[in-house]
Amino acid sequence: MSSEKIYDALTDIREEYIDEASGHKLRKSRKAVVRWCAIAASLVFVVGIGSYMLANIGSLPTLGGSAVGRGSGRANPMDGSTVFMSYAGPVFPLSVLGDASGMTAVRDIAFDFSGFGESRTTGDGVMLRHSDVRVSDAYILANDTATDKTLQLLYPFAGSFADLHRLLPKVTLDGGMLETELIAGVYSGGFIGFDGHEDWAINLWPINSWDDYVSLLADGRYLQRALGDAPVLDQVVIVYEFANVRADHTQGVAPTLAATFDIDFGRTTVMTYMFNGASIDIESGFMRRSFFVPREGSRYDRSYYMIVAGDDVSNMTVQGFKNGGCHAGEEMDVTADVTRYEAVLGDILALLLYDYLLDDWVIETGDYREAIDMAMLYKAAVELLSDYGLLYENAIFRYGIGELTDIFMETLIMDRVFYLAAEIVIPAGESVSLSVDMIKAGSFDFYGSGSGNVGIYGYDLMTRLGSNLMFLSQSAGLRGAESIEIVKQNFGFDPANNVLRVTLDPDEPRYFLEVRNVMLGR
Repeated sequence: MSSEKIYDALTDIREEYIDEASGHKLRKSRKAVVRWCAIAASLVFVVGIGSYMLANIGSLPTLGGSAVGRGSGRANPMDGSTVFMSYAGPVFPLSVLGDASGMTAVRDIAFDFSGFGESRTTGDGVMLRHSDVRVSDAYILANDTATDKTLQLLYPFAGSFADLHRLLPKVTLDGGMLETELIAGVYSGGFIGFDGHEDWAINLWPINSWDDYVSLLADGRYLQRALGDAPVLDQVVIVYEFANVRADHTQGVAPTLAATFDIDFGRTTVMTYMFNGASIDIESGFMRRSFFVPREGSRYDRSYYMIVAGDDVSNMTVQGFKNGGCHAGEEMDVTADVTRYEAVLGDILALLLYDYLLDDWVIETGDYREAIDMAMLYKAAVELLSDYGLLYENAIFRYGIGELTDIFMETLIMDRVFYLAAEIVIPAGESVSLSVDMIKAGSFDFYGSGSGNVGIYGYDLMTRLGSNLMFLSQSAGLRGAESIEIVKQNFGFDPANNVLRVTLDPDEPRYFLEVRNVMLGR
């Protein structure tokens, strides 16, 4: 993806803040560039949380039906299916945005387990992991009215930005590829504390059952928010950029650069980018933020940023230390160019997000730059900051330190519901055939858990959740049955008696299929 495409996508970034010649960095004011001869600090950095983070733990917002800690009470389902430790989400039905009157739908879905249990590659070069199945979700959509119908189709699927390159569905209409727009919902899960501190939202708590998706999607608020715009971040902030950071690594275990300053916590919020240490005392108005000095090599010339929203900090000193502890007596020489300038908050966040994606280690596999639209990813990151981070008045414990790399990484890996949107026209009295083909990962229990379900994988199907289509019928098929042993189900498949196609009851909200690989019981 070219830089021109990225900047065009982020249409609210003003041209004067973009300097192509300087490698996608904000144009700086020249009034405050200082050369610091620093002295910087321990192999293990110290985060002095103090009372600052505690003061920022408060009530948490609800995201389209999801709440912090939601799903922590695992009820035993009445149908006897397994509540897996890692839940991959169900296959959802097709829907129409707006009025679907006069439309009928026939649905036929097929699960293909061919080669199940082994890593293999699809015909188009996509890697299937051992628990992946191919799913074909086919529809016949009929227009029973006397006028042509223009429909805004929506096809939801569960996933994350990090696995889009693998799990993004393909949609065909009457045999030809249908052009679709991808829309991302917010993080679908919540957060949970730990023993003795359950109110400290420190751990991710993803959705862990199908009825959590019912809570998330049934009232339509999640979709409504996904279709909306990103929060507008037009406030002017102060940026401190630390560039050309250099140190002699033979002089310290982990050379560190630290910025120490006074701050009014009631009037100022500080966010950082690529920092990894902090010490904070809210009572005295003290803050120190630090980062390890890079060795010469990959991204050696990167910059580090501190964003100040509200009143500026005061009495800043920049110092080098032999390690991340930043203790007196462990100083060493570190040099850096420190530039202070003003920028619009949304602009600097967008450019730092792009900088973050330049690191090869962000996502293990796949060309994420082609799979992810930058404007969509920016919206998701800002939503996470606004819902749970320092742009929310009561930031949760997990994000209370204000480090943007945490926000960016978790924006990529967090589970959410995506929507493929497309516009089609069905002439009066006619019908069209639409098919959605995808890879579907299985739900599972972790090895070593002792749950008794290790090696069993689950696949769920929702018949009508979130859909306003009138289904005349729904059916399901099973392919590659020779690769699996069915452990639990409510579909009614019976491979031993060649029952590989079944009729579904649209009034049954969810169908489940739990299988293991036939070879070695895997």
